[in-house]
Amino acid sequence: MAEAIVSMVVGRITDLLIEEPQLLHQVRDEIQLVVTELTRYQDEMIGGKEKKSKRSMREEEIGGKNEGLLLAKGLSSKGTDADSRNNEEKVRVLLAEVRELAYDAEHVVERFLVKAISTPGKTIKWMNTRKFSRMIKDVQRKMSLLSNRFHDYNIKSTLETPESSNPSYGTRGKLKRFHSFTTVEPEFFVGFHGDVDRLVGHLVDGSDESYPLISICGMGGLGKTTLAEKIYNHSTIKTHFSGLAWVSISQKWQTELVLQRILICLVHEKKEEILMMDYDKLVENLLLVQQKKKCLIVLDDIWSKDAWDSIKLAFTTENSISKLMLTSRNVDVAEHVNPEGFIHQPGLLSADQSWELLKLKALPRGGDALDITRDVKMMEELGREMVRNCGGLPLAIVTFGGVLVTKPSLIEWVKVHDDIASSPERGKGLGQDYQSQISHVLGWSYNDLPPQLKPCFLYLGKFMEDEWIDVENLYQLWIAEGMVLSSDRREGETMMQVAESYMGELVHRSMVQVRFNDLKSTFTKYKSCSLHDLMRDLSLSQAKAGDLHEAIDIREGNDFHLNRSVVSTVANTRQLVVYYENNFWSKQSHSYFIRKPNHRQYRSILLLNVDGQFSYSLKLGSYFANFKLLRVLALENLWHSRQSGLGTLFGTNIGRVLGSLVYLRYLSLRGSKMENFPWVQKLVLLQTLKLDVQDSKIKRPVSRNILCNLAHLSNLCLPNWPDSRYSDWKNFKLRFSGLSKLETLENFTTWWCEVKDLPKLTSLRRLKLKVVGENDDVKEMFNYLSDLALSSNSCLQYLALDIKMYGEGFKNELDMIRQLFWNRKFNLQELSLFGRLPAELAEIFEVQQQLNHTHIDASLICITKLKLWGSNLKEDPMPVLEKIPTLRDLKLAFLAYKGNEMVCSAMGFPKLTRLRFLFLNDLEKWRVEKGSMPILQQLKINGCPKLEELPRGLIFLKSLRKLVLRDMSSLSDRACEEGPEFYKIAHVPDITLS
Repeated sequence: MAEAIVSMVVGRITDLLIEEPQLLHQVRDEIQLVVTELTRYQDEMIGGKEKKSKRSMREEEIGGKNEGLLLAKGLSSKGTDADSRNNEEKVRVLLAEVRELAYDAEHVVERFLVKAISTPGKTIKWMNTRKFSRMIKDVQRKMSLLSNRFHDYNIKSTLETPESSNPSYGTRGKLKRFHSFTTVEPEFFVGFHGDVDRLVGHLVDGSDESYPLISICGMGGLGKTTLAEKIYNHSTIKTHFSGLAWVSISQKWQTELVLQRILICLVHEKKEEILMMDYDKLVENLLLVQQKKKCLIVLDDIWSKDAWDSIKLAFTTENSISKLMLTSRNVDVAEHVNPEGFIHQPGLLSADQSWELLKLKALPRGGDALDITRDVKMMEELGREMVRNCGGLPLAIVTFGGVLVTKPSLIEWVKVHDDIASSPERGKGLGQDYQSQISHVLGWSYNDLPPQLKPCFLYLGKFMEDEWIDVENLYQLWIAEGMVLSSDRREGETMMQVAESYMGELVHRSMVQVRFNDLKSTFTKYKSCSLHDLMRDLSLSQAKAGDLHEAIDIREGNDFHLNRSVVSTVANTRQLVVYYENNFWSKQSHSYFIRKPNHRQYRSILLLNVDGQFSYSLKLGSYFANFKLLRVLALENLWHSRQSGLGTLFGTNIGRVLGSLVYLRYLSLRGSKMENFPWVQKLVLLQTLKLDVQDSKIKRPVSRNILCNLAHLSNLCLPNWPDSRYSDWKNFKLRFSGLSKLETLENFTTWWCEVKDLPKLTSLRRLKLKVVGENDDVKEMFNYLSDLALSSNSCLQYLALDIKMYGEGFKNELDMIRQLFWNRKFNLQELSLFGRLPAELAEIFEVQQQLNHTHIDASLICITKLKLWGSNLKEDPMPVLEKIPTLRDLKLAFLAYKGNEMVCSAMGFPKLTRLRFLFLNDLEKWRVEKGSMPILQQLKINGCPKLEELPRGLIFLKSLRKLVLRDMSSLSDRACEEGPEFYKIAHVPDITLS
């Protein structure tokens, strides 16, 4: 891990030299000497590790020896075993000192840079340079002492370059990419297809002899959750059950949170109401739902009998038409839940199945596209022999395949084979010691990672078990922590794209699970990621061994480790993550944040709230002033207590305190209760700033230029609609000049943001813009937006527009609306128009040659989400809208259409997944032809009192999963199970009538 840390620090300091050549010009040579010395340390650590090629693989397993041992094994072979053990401890200490020295060197450079930006003037610069020289010489002196110890311990750099021994390197130290987003990964599901069919049959069996509970039990890594997901998503299951719910229990659970998640899955439209329910109300509603409709509820990864006992009152087998399915490592849990249930214990894969699965992963193109240098037959022989060490366990096989897929030559396979052959674990299989064996395989996959990917993988262990992590936010954190190196950036790439390439490599190695974005237009290919629980164990173990981060779970109710008088065992840890919820926070916990900075050298603090908003009564804000060196701070979903009055958590102190943390790269106050705009003008290194807070009465910043010094800012999310009617905001316009590196900008509102600064944001890739006002306001916005989007060097890839026009509506904006739709350079993805439109949609989409065809050319229009409010259209809008091939979400609301009939024709709306009609008071008839909306999943009709009946064409919408009818009592009565309209929607699993 020390090698990876040094690599990160070298990359970060080098980036600063490139990005700030003028400010660092006077001290460039001194900085370069430090970079050179750190690079030599990195090479020596790699060299020490290369010399250990014959060591036992046993040393690489999870929970095994750390880098100190590995480097010690790379020392000279002279000496006794006692000498070797002594060397191990010495090298451990040496590595820790190297890592701390790298951090110190970076801090000296950062300190000089912050001073240089913040305090212009020749005298100040001269004094700053002299102080820097003294500090950097102290670092160089320490480096000289460390170099002598490297020599004493006989640790030397190898002559071979890192890439010659590890194919994950391209040019020296640069990550070689194996993953391609254009190549679709095969389905890694082997040996369990018969199990799926059999268990689906049990679940849909309606006879008296059917099983009320299906349990899938077995060891970790066997594929229980994957099997359950196959069943859960089976077409027969979706047709048979009208309600589906999936919840992960895990080792740490909160009873009410589990019940809330289940009930929200079954009755999603009552989410806000459900979140306010207590335990008794949750139980009552869950029992009621399970009696009313057929539900399949999956309890994934339930570990203990106590977990079931805490939620069992919400389930009953008596006279229930619903079914329960669970996965667990413990058969006793399944028998405890229901002795009459069916328990399925998947077997391990056979030798042939193991090779088939390994081949899918390690040779993704089979034998059709192999290089001529590959000896396929020999590779199969080697693969079959090596995969025996995985004992037929799917997770171990796929992970091992993730190692081999980065080693495409026969020579490399032979080398891996020889390493395995030297392991004392070889050929043991799993047996009773399966945990040790799978840990051995997973640990080896971690050690095979290149230095860039190791800290990124370990970072995922910070998040909660079974949590699906938003990847865009994760990438921003990786970048802020300095884990993403600009040396890995290809021409034209952003750092976010480099971060996604890192994730792609982890996915390619089967170390991370991901969910994909279903839109090509999205900023990232992946939507979210997660770790298998065994992978998370590996991540936590390696992070602990390398002192990467410290995790505190206040939910456990143990505050002793937060006391200032208690010395932490993780003295060198730079990152802190705190898990908490409202019920498990005590006053003693606050003492942790009062520690003085010399006790803690934290660079990163994440407060992860489990159960949403949290009420804080003490002045936590001022305590963060003690953490002067922070580069990452996330304070999300935190609210001050009403009883404590203003000026508490986000009162008078917090704005100034946050403004004093001058080394911050990432600051998020998302979802929190904040009253003052933070004093961010001195945070000159800031890259990501998230201020989308809960309070619309947030006070305005101290200056309209408060953001202009943040030259490194890449991602900015502003407060969501501060109420400009308050005198505090009147005639106030926030400036954005100087933000030339800004790539994402959300909640830009013309009420209080200076629209004329938009063309200056030349790096902007995503913009979410809101306009409220009269015609002149909209014209001004469009003129400056056009200057940005239509310029030759525009980077804009995603535009979301929300325009609210009062008075006469869009009276003179017909050409503007046409250009937004038809000019591809705007990249308009989302559009919400509130106000009377000046013409019918056919005139707005006035490209006759396009309207004569079935669909509009997708190269001309890219909108995916459209909302029309109060448009007062008299002609049916569907013949125009259904021709938009990219449209996925359509909402017509509040007199958007004043006609009485609509028709969705065959082949219309090919990509539409969500459709909503709200308060179309004159709508009487709606016809849906066969072939229209082929992938529609959600349909909501609310407040359309004259609608006489549901379209018969709904019968053909086989993909429709959710239907909501509200505020239409007559139609709701006709659409109930006993009503004459029900046959049209009988196939829809989730129906809500109210």
